[in-house]
Amino acid sequence: MSEVGDSGLSVYERLIGEDRVSGRLYTDPAVFEREMERIHHRGWMFVGHESEVAEPGEFVTRRLGRQPVLLTRDDTGVVRLWSNRCPHRGATVCALDQGQTRFFRCPYHAWTFDNAGALVALPGEEGFGPTFDRDMHGLAPVPRMDTYRGFVFGSWSHEGQTLLEHLGDARNLIDRACDVSPVGEISLRAGWLRHRIGANWKMAAENVCDFYHPPITHGSSGLMGGVPPGYFSDAYGGLTRDLGGGHGEVDYRHTEGGSQTGLGPHGFIFPNLFIEASSIFVIQPVSVGEMTHLQTPITWVGLPEEMQRPQSRRFAMAFGAAGVIEPDDAATWERMQLGLQAGEPEWVMLERGVQFDDTREGRALDEIVMRGFWRHYRSLMTDKAAVR
Repeated sequence: MSEVGDSGLSVYERLIGEDRVSGRLYTDPAVFEREMERIHHRGWMFVGHESEVAEPGEFVTRRLGRQPVLLTRDDTGVVRLWSNRCPHRGATVCALDQGQTRFFRCPYHAWTFDNAGALVALPGEEGFGPTFDRDMHGLAPVPRMDTYRGFVFGSWSHEGQTLLEHLGDARNLIDRACDVSPVGEISLRAGWLRHRIGANWKMAAENVCDFYHPPITHGSSGLMGGVPPGYFSDAYGGLTRDLGGGHGEVDYRHTEGGSQTGLGPHGFIFPNLFIEASSIFVIQPVSVGEMTHLQTPITWVGLPEEMQRPQSRRFAMAFGAAGVIEPDDAATWERMQLGLQAGEPEWVMLERGVQFDDTREGRALDEIVMRGFWRHYRSLMTDKAAVR
């Protein structure tokens, strides 16, 4: 997009209105490049959970924006987050999704690192001369890592908001997910489903708190029988809530039968984490028209098996290898991506419930969370961005 210069301010103010956004935001490669720099490489991103590396030596590999990272627990029990890149010539030092090891060995020149990131061996070390210092050539830590109740977040920026400042009121989503457990802990060790989808990442971010679509998009899935009659309607009484900072939720706790749809919250933590009752979703941008969508079920530590089993079955039915929900959403997002390539009409409409924006709380089917997402997005994409 040629209009996106270094300032970008007037461009994004025009492309993001109060109740509509330009389709170009989903299809223009220049927009995507700016998102990577302004959002995914400056702010906080969810990476994983401490339970995934519960024992010393355990590791998982993930992406933080475009960059591969390595989440480990070292031999002393400390959780660490590294750039998954050899400091010698740049090859990733670990290609496995997960495992347990004391050492990571680069496949190119066999530089070897312990699980605390230290360079412990390399062939022909004498050839590097007398000033070579192993201590200066360990794995590079991600500049900032922090956790909240076991949820691990990272940022490539050396400065900016603290994690607690970033989470703001969305901390309550994590609290409610954890507090289903009688000991306040969850575990994410079931493994992750990965779906590569030909659509822009923001479509998944918008979709998670869109209760307008389920009875239509998922009408044939069979899951509609698991909710009370009229659940997906304005009359039922559910609420949608803009939590600020691009975060939001749909909340049925106060309604009759609301607890029948799941144990935990239903909310989005900007820009890549969705907590859906009994599962966790992660959005990974790949390109302007492609994303990876990941899901894993939640296990609540100390909760009786008979209470967890229905949620496990629900997850498998919806998102498993033969799931009936993920294909519906993926196919719809890909159709949206295809339609938006046309360029005309320009606008994507987000008008439902706009009359409630002053209170940032509306009916469950309203698009309040989406408008809150775009307000925060606009602030980050302009030179007035507060997050660095």
